[in-house]
Amino acid sequence: MTQLINLLSWQPGHSGFGSYVQRVVPGVDGLRLQLGLGGQLELVPPEQWSPEPPARAPGLPMRFLQRYSLVQHGIDLSALLQREGIKRAQLEAIYSPFFDALLCWPEVPQLITCHDLTPLVASNSRKAWLRYRLWQPRHCRAATRLIAISHYVANELVEFGVESDRIEVIPNGIQILRPPVLEPSSHDLVALARHDLNKNLPALFRGIDQLQRQWPEWNGTLRIIGRVGPQTSMVHRLHKGLPRPEQVELISALPHSELVAVVRASMALVSASTEEGFDYPVLEAKAEGIPTLITDIPVHREFHSESSMFFPVDDNGRSLARLVIDLCRDPALWGQLSLRGLELARSLSVERQVDAISAQIRALAR
Repeated sequence: MTQLINLLSWQPGHSGFGSYVQRVVPGVDGLRLQLGLGGQLELVPPEQWSPEPPARAPGLPMRFLQRYSLVQHGIDLSALLQREGIKRAQLEAIYSPFFDALLCWPEVPQLITCHDLTPLVASNSRKAWLRYRLWQPRHCRAATRLIAISHYVANELVEFGVESDRIEVIPNGIQILRPPVLEPSSHDLVALARHDLNKNLPALFRGIDQLQRQWPEWNGTLRIIGRVGPQTSMVHRLHKGLPRPEQVELISALPHSELVAVVRASMALVSASTEEGFDYPVLEAKAEGIPTLITDIPVHREFHSESSMFFPVDDNGRSLARLVIDLCRDPALWGQLSLRGLELARSLSVERQVDAISAQIRALAR
């Protein structure tokens, strides 16, 4: 009997979905179904698989399907099984780290992951909204069970029409790879956020504006690391309007080693999001021993109520400015948040996450 891991929706380049694949899939048993370097369909045994993003398909039709996560509709999966000597009846279960079931095999038990339903409440494009509103319900109906990465996402799925008894909550996990930072080396702040609607970057600028006015002696730098998006023009306008614009740096991307160095050199990570399924950068910062200042939204409260400082999503920035000032002035507060954040990161391990996913796959296969 055979288990498949459906990686057809994995796209080239870095993304949060890609990071999920690279963390989780190495520990999950099953043949990896994906596009090869030449854009061809292939099945890869676990021992031969590399957790590197796929290349762009060479042909324009397949590249188009790849871009819009529609690869399964441009390939012959049955022919692949025949070529590999596998009968469809041998497929025990299919697991997808993405919110995509293989629609051609609805009779095979399938487990799919819903990371969030953000496009329905804070969409960055009409295309994304239409995909989630009209297309994703088909994938939900085809799936036997769905993984939600938080109780907040599970509640969203129920409102979306998925029966609660088909949903399993398995939070994201993380590996602690380095000794934690023991004390701040600067008053710098860092935010890992694309210029998207749900990241709420205007709130960050309001907070920095208030911080510069309330406490002119603040000598730190806020580094916002993320690609351009729908809010980029507003971000640049707010940046220029700060009392001291030079204290904010906009960085589109960094190599992973440099990104880790920036986070570890910062006093705190800030997340101003209005909508998230999990907000993995907050957990990443805690794994490094870095305190976090985050918005008071349900998914943040679900995981971080005891180990973060919270500010409203829609005030004039005064609350965020006050939190930064308190953290700068109180080394004991910094140490307390660092320790509690590290304890949370230790409790949410990748091993625990992989074990829970594997147990769900085994249950489907039975």
